[in-house]
Amino acid sequence: MSAPSPPYFSIIIVGAGPTGLTLGNLLGIFGIDVLILERNAGLSDLPRAISIDDEGLRICQAMDLSHAVIENMLLDIDAHYISGKHYLSKVSPTSKRNGYPLISTFHQPEFEAALLHGLKRFPCVSIQFRHTVETFEQSGTGVTLSVRTPDGILKTFTCAYLLACDGAKSGTRRQLGITMRGSTFSQKWLVIDTINDTDPSAVAIFFCNPNRPAVTIPAPHASRRWEFMLLPGEREEDLLRDEKIRALIQQVGGSRNPQIIRRYIYTFHAALAQTFSKGRVFLLGDAAHLMPPFGGQGMNCGLRDARNLSWKLQMVLQGQASPALLNTYNQECHQHAAQLIWFSKFLGTIIMPTSKFLALLRDSIFLALNAIPAIREYLTEARIKPQPRYKKGFMHFDNSRESKALTGMMLPQPEVKTSQGKKTLLDNILGPGLALLRFHHNPEEAFAFLNADILQRLGVRFVSIENELDSFPLNQRDLFVLVRPDRYIYGVFSEEQASAFALTFQQDLHA
Repeated sequence: MSAPSPPYFSIIIVGAGPTGLTLGNLLGIFGIDVLILERNAGLSDLPRAISIDDEGLRICQAMDLSHAVIENMLLDIDAHYISGKHYLSKVSPTSKRNGYPLISTFHQPEFEAALLHGLKRFPCVSIQFRHTVETFEQSGTGVTLSVRTPDGILKTFTCAYLLACDGAKSGTRRQLGITMRGSTFSQKWLVIDTINDTDPSAVAIFFCNPNRPAVTIPAPHASRRWEFMLLPGEREEDLLRDEKIRALIQQVGGSRNPQIIRRYIYTFHAALAQTFSKGRVFLLGDAAHLMPPFGGQGMNCGLRDARNLSWKLQMVLQGQASPALLNTYNQECHQHAAQLIWFSKFLGTIIMPTSKFLALLRDSIFLALNAIPAIREYLTEARIKPQPRYKKGFMHFDNSRESKALTGMMLPQPEVKTSQGKKTLLDNILGPGLALLRFHHNPEEAFAFLNADILQRLGVRFVSIENELDSFPLNQRDLFVLVRPDRYIYGVFSEEQASAFALTFQQDLHA
């Protein structure tokens, strides 16, 4: 009698943090069978991440969980950078290019709980706590894992693809032999979380003080985070004492008697994995990249990883694309993560100087920059943040002006009005898969003469838009725009190019 085959899943995810749970929800929407393995007994009860951006909220919308997560968030906060009594910059973005505020804060345990609850919608997705991946082996057809169960037994699982969301100390990354490299630094900070805060302002303040750089960030439910940089010679145990914490918070204008619920010393890193994939194993979130918190991009970058990879896995597993499509995950996300690490480090160089000379030089530069209206607006609208745009990967570039302007960029998401008069965000119209847009005054005529059977067979949703989209650089009536499930633009074409474009798209899918 032969031994029973080990349990098989199309996808196994290691780690039930925000990135792993997001992957589970996105893959669940696509109907992919998924197993999530988490070594801990439950979700984390620590509020590590605190900031989510407009792209992150757009991904929550893609999971159909935006309402569930937003009800427990502090939406649309500003960020002020202060040196002494002077403002270096007031970041107060008015644009909602992705349909949501650029900066919001949340309580991570609540956020993860909403994501976990979202998994209950999908019979194809299961999660096992207290299951630790010990080792794994790859072959040309799948991955075999040895997993330690809660009762200490070693159990075997198999899958087509393994997704590692197992954090900064990723055991999966170590077993793959993938190194973290690039520009790396470390700096210790004291981080404090408080509750029942009486300051009602929805403003994050960065105290760019050479005597001691500090940050305060408002959070939901009258809570607040405080961060203070450790100075040379200071002992960690001294800074963790109640009286020292109270003194530090008072020095930057905080409460005299803050209600402290958490205190810890944290080391901020900036590092990037050499590659985000090897064979059938993929790194996502902190397993792939670590960045300082100043740009609030650590968790958001992990959510983008999940959004980028999930739809590609769906197309490969369901036979709509060749496995080569998965190679574009590393091409696209590695470059964008590197840009966001640079952005976070750049903000750190503004906040952290402890040299009075360098601080004075910085202040003088910002004083001059703020005197120029165009630059002041650029800083206020946070346009310094790297915009989501891919320059290589799964896109079709040509030499046309339209392609150069649009291909690889993320489609903006304004509020639109349907033909029935209902107002909604654009992604709700586009659906979860591929979408083809055309700006046309008559929806019945927009696609009437389009010869693109290939696109129809792939389940592409055709959407006619009558009026121009905000923030969209070209609203030409004869232009078709093919949008990927993650809302990046694959390419553009005219009616005369439709057949050739569809053929190229099919070739790219099966390259």
